Amino acid sequence: MGFLDDLKKAASSVASDAGKASKVAQAQIKLKSLQGDVADANKELGAVAYDLAARGAISHPELEGPIAKVREAQALVAQKEAEIAELRAQGPEHGEAPAPPSSEGPAPSFTQDKPAE
Repeated sequence: MGFLDDLKKAASSVASDAGKASKVAQAQIKLKSLQGDVADANKELGAVAYDLAARGAISHPELEGPIAKVREAQALVAQKEAEIAELRAQGPEHGEAPAPPSSEGPAPSFTQDKPAE
């Protein structure tokens, strides 16, 4: 019976390892979800902090760099939106086919007056 006992122990060990691996995988999935929640909360916090700083409600030297980056990025977005609008207004040239109408709504606009939701 020694062989059968060894076989039972090995099967039990494999089942235990599989159960452990399953629990680890489930915990890792939950961890990714929680990390996503943290990232979302950080984005929301950043939007609120930016709004407050832009309105002069808060001020701190560490905010100056990130605020400048946001303003620069917003300016580049506005420039690109204006370029696209100008290109669309020009219409087709030199036998080019007009662009198909967009099924999407207007491009999102980021203002300094409202925090992102």
